[in-house]
Amino acid sequence: MIKIINSICISGVTGLLTTVETYVTPGIREFSIIGLAGASVKESKNRVCAAVKNCGFDLPKGRITVNLAPSDIRKEGTGFDLAIAAGILAAGGYIDDTALDRYVLVGELSLDGMVKPVSGLFSMCISASREGIKDIVIPEGNIKEVMSLEGVRIWPVKWLSDLIGLSDHEKSPLTGSLSDFCAPDASISISEIKGHKTAKRAVEIAASGRHNILMLGAVGSGKTMLAHSIRSILPPLERNDIYDVTSIYSLCGLLNDDLPVVRYPPFREVHTGVTKTALIGGGRPVVPGEISLAHRGVLFLDEVTEIDRGVIDSLRQPMDSGDVTVSRVGHIEKLPADFMLICAMNPCRCGNLLEGPEKCTCTPKMISHTLEKISRPILDRIDIHIPVKTPGYSEIQSDRCEPDEVIRERVRNVRNIQKEKIRQHDFNQDTYSRLSGDELDTVLCIEPEAEEILLKSAEQLSLSIRAFNKLKAISGTISDMNGHGSVKVEDMAEAVQYRIIDRKLFREGGVAVNAA
Repeated sequence: MIKIINSICISGVTGLLTTVETYVTPGIREFSIIGLAGASVKESKNRVCAAVKNCGFDLPKGRITVNLAPSDIRKEGTGFDLAIAAGILAAGGYIDDTALDRYVLVGELSLDGMVKPVSGLFSMCISASREGIKDIVIPEGNIKEVMSLEGVRIWPVKWLSDLIGLSDHEKSPLTGSLSDFCAPDASISISEIKGHKTAKRAVEIAASGRHNILMLGAVGSGKTMLAHSIRSILPPLERNDIYDVTSIYSLCGLLNDDLPVVRYPPFREVHTGVTKTALIGGGRPVVPGEISLAHRGVLFLDEVTEIDRGVIDSLRQPMDSGDVTVSRVGHIEKLPADFMLICAMNPCRCGNLLEGPEKCTCTPKMISHTLEKISRPILDRIDIHIPVKTPGYSEIQSDRCEPDEVIRERVRNVRNIQKEKIRQHDFNQDTYSRLSGDELDTVLCIEPEAEEILLKSAEQLSLSIRAFNKLKAISGTISDMNGHGSVKVEDMAEAVQYRIIDRKLFREGGVAVNAA
């Protein structure tokens, strides 16, 4: 009996532990695989038979039956080959079957007996470790992918015949270390951006509290550059997040020699032609979408008004819950999707609405048509709305930028402060932006004068309950950035200004006032 991991039946970052049972009975030679095996698994009997013979072994005489348990869940993928072959070798007396009880075996076999790499191995190893199995037999070509894992013993094999040495205890395992890996530097540094003092402040607030942010501005004003620069000030992922994110990338086959492990928050930029399935996830078997690939990182929607409105609205539930449930015939998958959303858009067709009335050539109807492409529920879920105006030459020349390291350290400190405050109340979150209204009232201390500004602003801006709570969360982040023990008037006033443009542009009647 050999245990392996089913690389396809994975819900989020968990995997299905499958027992491969090999049974040989006297009779006419026949090889069958049962246990709801998919087409790729049924084809493995041809690969396994050829590999066994070409490595110099004989197949057991009689009827060979391989059962994949549990038998009520469909099995897909080529990762079962090695475990099936090991069961046959054990049945033929080449391997001591009791020696394999403590191993997970994963690998695809070529016809000549070579063990080929498989996708999703990192997530399989994580699942095996959580099930208490620490010894994992993998293809030699997958070594770099799993060498960042700690607490497991890796047994790489290149040929099927290497299993004999493994059974005879002739080999020693490999152990990994997370400290041996680092991530490449961001392509755009926030310290390289001149001007945009207000916008850069908003980006730092968003990074500190993992707040969603919407940037509106003219063509070439710097929205995309600001969005990309947030990568330079995000702190590295923590150990559990590294394993979760790397598991998702492994499952999608996105890990390679240059990216064996994801150490920093992922940054996923979505094309305007993205489909709902590509964004949310789906297919058969279910494959994680862009929102899952952005888990614990950033999802950037550039030119968001050019994306189909139905596709954008599909983000509502994941933005609230931090995961997405994908239902397909016969099974339901729950995928992680705890991301920070950044949107960039032109406020009108010409893009110059915020540059001044004299520069905008759009009619109120044209402006409304552009702004209506984003629904109110999505706008409510975006914490910060910031106009991005083209900086003047005098502003560019006089601007002095802080180093990325200084800003990143501030972001890290704010996140640590929020995490500590939240843990004091035993809430299962790490930033204010993920707390409910009641939880925010418990964690945050808002001074009476600041509370008065909050209530008046909510009434004047006609904020929903969700937007009201978002405003409280932003004020808490700003308070921590300013080193205040409680939310003061200036903290709340700054938070309110990040919702004013919502009133001016997206509310009824606001367009006509601001249009040319």
